[in-house]
Amino acid sequence: MKDDEVLALIDDLTRIARERGASRIEVESGDVAVAVTVDAAPPAPAARESAAAGDRPSHDRAERVHASTVGIFSAAREWSAGDRVERGAVLGAIQSLGHMAEVTAPVGGALREVLVAGGAPVEYGQPLFVIDAR
Repeated sequence: MKDDEVLALIDDLTRIARERGASRIEVESGDVAVAVTVDAAPPAPAARESAAAGDRPSHDRAERVHASTVGIFSAAREWSAGDRVERGAVLGAIQSLGHMAEVTAPVGGALREVLVAGGAPVEYGQPLFVIDAR
């Protein structure tokens, strides 16, 4: 598996663990073994029901951008709330073990929140930005 495939698998496993209230998921396939541990309380019953029904208020189309690895975050530029971004725009990168992992905008819109400053250490899964989607 390529690095980006492994990172995508970890993202998917983390999402599944959080949605189901699991604390640990382990997957082994061929030469790849992945274990994800999540320290989060399961969502409240109302939140689970709303998510299951696909109910997202039309006025709250916020998308969080999370760190895909542990490392030091470097912003592509000095970002501020209200800045416009296009889908796929490079927001920055995370340096980890000599590798730079780009952080890109999953949707186009305006930055609602900038949650991390350039040069700050980040953890895997840590929210970095909140984007109000168009």
